[in-house]
This record gives sequence, structure tokens and C-alpha cells, in this order.
Amino acid sequence: MAKQNIYTVGGTVQASGGLYLLRKVDEELLALCRDGTFAYVLTSRQMGKSSLMVRTAERLAEVGVRAVIVDLTQLGIQLTAAEWYLGLLTIIADILMLKTDVISWWQTHAHLGATQRLTLFFQEIVLTEVDTPVVIFVDEIDTTLNLPFTDDFYAAIRYLYNARALVPVYQRLSFVLIGVATPSDLISDPQRTPFNIGQRVDLTDFTFEEALPLADGLGLPPDEARDVLRRVLYWTGGHPYLTQRLCNAIAEHNRGSWSEADIDGVVTNTFFGEMSEQDHNLQFVRDMLTERAPDPTSVLTTYQEIRLGRHPVHDEEQSLVKAHLKLAGVVRREQAMLYVRNPIYAEVFDHRWVQEHWSVPWIKRIPPPMLGLIASLLAIVVLLAMFARTQQQLAQQQHKAAEQAEAVAKTQQQLAQQQQEAAAKAEAVAKTQQQLAQQQHKVAEQAEAFAKEQQRLRVISLAQVLAARALHKHNDQGALLARQAYLFHQRGQGRVLDQMDDALRTILSSPYFSHILRGHENVVWSTAFSPDGQTLASGSEDNTVRLWDLRQPSAAPTVVRGHENWVTSLAFSPDGQTLASGSFDRTILIWIVHTEDLAGKICQQVWRNLTLDEWRQLVGEDLPYERTCPNLLAGEGAPGEVSTTTP
Repeated sequence: MAKQNIYTVGGTVQASGGLYLLRKVDEELLALCRDGTFAYVLTSRQMGKSSLMVRTAERLAEVGVRAVIVDLTQLGIQLTAAEWYLGLLTIIADILMLKTDVISWWQTHAHLGATQRLTLFFQEIVLTEVDTPVVIFVDEIDTTLNLPFTDDFYAAIRYLYNARALVPVYQRLSFVLIGVATPSDLISDPQRTPFNIGQRVDLTDFTFEEALPLADGLGLPPDEARDVLRRVLYWTGGHPYLTQRLCNAIAEHNRGSWSEADIDGVVTNTFFGEMSEQDHNLQFVRDMLTERAPDPTSVLTTYQEIRLGRHPVHDEEQSLVKAHLKLAGVVRREQAMLYVRNPIYAEVFDHRWVQEHWSVPWIKRIPPPMLGLIASLLAIVVLLAMFARTQQQLAQQQHKAAEQAEAVAKTQQQLAQQQQEAAAKAEAVAKTQQQLAQQQHKVAEQAEAFAKEQQRLRVISLAQVLAARALHKHNDQGALLARQAYLFHQRGQGRVLDQMDDALRTILSSPYFSHILRGHENVVWSTAFSPDGQTLASGSEDNTVRLWDLRQPSAAPTVVRGHENWVTSLAFSPDGQTLASGSFDRTILIWIVHTEDLAGKICQQVWRNLTLDEWRQLVGEDLPYERTCPNLLAGEGAPGEVSTTTP
């Protein structure tokens, strides 16, 4: 047999004695109220808003916070502003059991406006007689949105929030607004500051874990009850009302076992067909999509796009249409996209329903018998009008045909003449552009030749000066710089200058150098002295780095192999223990130099991949570049070994 009914179908759970299901939002709202934060729970109907409010009020009382629940439907709507506000304060005073006679106090302050008396009442009476925090729950706020003084009421609540900065006692007072509305509905006057305070609290559908206690009321073994609940949630998506009602319908059948087809049958009999017209929740959604929609055509069009799912429909907080669909409860937001909330809604409000409720053409409102007669009369009138119009148009067309033929011939003649003139102009422009291009090309060639000549003259001048300094002052540095300038010029120009040749040959063959170090098999590109001046490193086109012990200039150098192309740059670290070498093989190698034993091991490793800008700065040219760095192998020994053989 089924257990005692634990399901709530309409109204608060507490009023029906049903089972209250805890959700994440319970702790969230409780924490906001305990902190004195203004909050609002604005969502569609039958989501459990009122049950959450009652539950939160009960839990606040346990921690010493006074809670007041005001259902605005108690006040009515056929009232003046003063009567409505006085009724509100009377409810608050009764719940808090205030000592002050509210009616007398209200009449004593009759010289003030209604909203000013409202805010003053909280300051002088409520927060004076009650010394603990007070939370005012205002439920069913959507029932008052059409009142002429609604904007003033919510503006007053906003004032009570902002006044906390000036009147500290207001920090013990907070509000929780509950209903089917959006924050923009609360203050609709565009000339006033919108209702932009408070923390939004979102009521979500039940997850399987949250809804699991409902399985106890199905009267089934635990495992089978869970399977039935999963099928229920498939149809309802966890919607609180739909889930409770479907569970209740299944429990009323009092069956010992259920298949998915059985559950689907209950769904059909409970929500589809004529039954959809009797369900309060489905009727609410239907009204929101049609009668209460701000723009029914746009609302149904957007809903149809979401339902078809042919392309994602993004949620937009500022969209009035999409906000209305969410408030109706027929769609849900998931990762900034909108989807139909559950299969029940998708089945009830399907394509056929949307087509039926779209804007109806006037012709569909005419009774069928009259429609045939009107159609016949309209057909006759249309035929007569068409005949008369056709005769008139035929005469006009014949008259215009001659004029058009003449105009076309004249136009074609003018067009031919214009095309001929345009072709002649185009030919002249092309010829002029070709001549200009040739002149620009010649100027560019002359400029390039001039620049090269200027560079050549500067190199010659520098080499001559350095060579002269080396000859007359026995300057080794000058001789080296002169030779390097000479080699650069020779490499760049492809010939030897007579005015430099003799001087440099004299330098290279003279005893002006302290020592002449020989051993490289090709051009030497770079040199570097160690910080202590006892070691010289040299890099060459023979792909090697050689280390010279300047204390023994005549000794054979240490040959370091590892690069696969010319070694173009060298640099010692400040402590002289590390040497960096750069090469055209696109790598920088780091060598650990043990200067006390040049014949010892030298560790090598690829420093890192170079960026294109670093590569250009290193070699000074736009050479091919790859971001990968090849594995390097030593020349004559194992990787990392140094050969000390004399070349």
C-alpha cells in the first residue's frame, strides 16, 4: 500500500503538511537575511517561493531575528494610497506586537505624505520598540504592480536601504521581495531611478538528490521508487510543482510496479490534451505567453526559435521578451543560452499550439457562411477592377512604348560616345602611369647605387685610418679593426681595394703583433677575452670554437666542436666560467669552461629556442629561422667532449 501522501500540489508546503525539500537556495537566503542584506526572489509561479519564505522565517526566529511576512493580497487594490499604507503598517505592527497605536500615530502625522510616514514609522516605532534585527518578507508583489502608487512604495524601500549610511538604526532592518516580476517592473517610471538594490536569489529546479525524499511516498521498494522518480524528473525537469503533482498522480494509482510506458501514460492523462486546460500551472504559462505578454508576437516568435533549437538563442538580461519568457517559467537559462524548461512544456506548447495562438488574421474571425458570400463579391469586384485597370494600363503602355523606344535609342547613342571617350582617357592614364613607374624605378636604382657608394667610401676611409694608426703606433687593436673592416669590405664588394691592400699586407706580415694565433681552417668571425684576460675564444667558419691560453701563446688551442654552421658570436660570463657561442645553425650553445684545465670536459647544452627578433639581433641579417632546435653532436668525440688535437 502507498504511504501517507507527502506531496504538495499548490500552496505552501507548511500549510498542507507536505514534505519540504531543502535546496541550496535555503542556506543562501538564510545567510542573506542574517547579514541584513536586502534580497528579492522574483521568478515564475509555483516554484516554491512562499514555502521558502515561511521556512526561512522559522529558521530566523531560531537565531533571534524577528521576521514579518506580509502577503500583499491581504491589502486589496481598490484602496487609496493612504489606506493601503496604513493597512500595511497595521499588519507589521500586529505581527511584531508593537505597543504603539498605529492608527493614532498615522493620524498624528497626517501632514506628511504616505511614503514619508511609512519610512518614519520604521525609524521611530519599529526599530525603537524592537531591539533585534527585523526582516520584512513582502510576498505577492506582482499583485500591486498596476497600482498608481507602486513606484512610490518600492522607491521608499530603496530609500530605507540607502539611508543605512546616514541612520545607523536602519542597518537592523532589511526586506525580501517575493513574486512574479522583474526588478525593472518595480519602478516603471523612466524618469525615476530604477530599483537597483538587493541581492537576487534564484530558485532552481530540483536535482535528483534534492527530490529523492519524494520517492518515499510512491509506495514502492526503494530501488524501483528511485527509477520511477528518475522518469518523473525526465518529464518535469525538476520543476517543483510539476514534480510534486506527477508523483502524487502516480501514488494515487497505488500500483505495485511501474514501467516507463506506464509513467508516460500518467503524464499524458495528467497534463496533455484537455487536461492541460485544467492545470493551473499550464494555464499560467499559457496566459504569460499570450494575454499577459508585452508583445505576444515577439514572445511567441522567440519561444518558437528556442523550442526548435536550430541555432543557439543567447539570453540577454536587457531583453524584455526573453525576461518575460523566463518569468513565465517556460524556458530556463543554462550557460548563457535559453532552452525549453522541460518535456511537458515542450509537448503542451508545441509548434501547433504556437501557430494557433499567433496573431490571428481578421479573415479567420468571419463566420464560414458569410465568408463564402464575401469571397464571391470580392472576386467579382476584383475582376471588374482588374479589367478596367488593364484597359487603362494598355493604353498608357502603348503611348509610353514609343517614348521609351526613342529615349532608349538616344541613350544608347550617348552611352556609346561616353564609352569611347572613357576608353581614350583610360589609355592615356595607363601610358602616364607606365612612364611614371619607369621613372620611379630609375630613381630607386640610382638611390641604391648612391647608398652603396657612400657605404663603400666610409669603409675605405675607416680602414685607411685604422691601418695608418696600426703602422705608426704599433697598435694591435687598430690593426685588427683595420683587417676586420677590410674583410667586411672584401666580402661585401667582392674585390680588393688597392689603396688598402699594401698597408694591410704590411701589417699582417710585420712584427707589430705580439702573437699571431693560427689554427682555424676558415675565416674567423668573432673573438672574446675571458674576464681575467688569460683565455681568448675565437669562432670561425670552420664551425669550431677554439680556446687559446694566452699564457702559452705558442701552445695548441683547445678545439670545441658542436655547432653545425659558422660560429658568428662569442661572449664570456662575468665570472669567466661560462662561454656562450652563437651560430648560423640557429642555436646558442652554453659551454662550462674549466679554465684551470683547458683539456678537461666542457659541458654543452642548447640554451633555448630563439624568437625571430632575437635571431635577427644576434646575426644582424634576415636569415632563415625555425623555432625548433636540432640535436647537436660533438665533432670528433662523444657529445660534450673537447678535442685537443692540433689542426
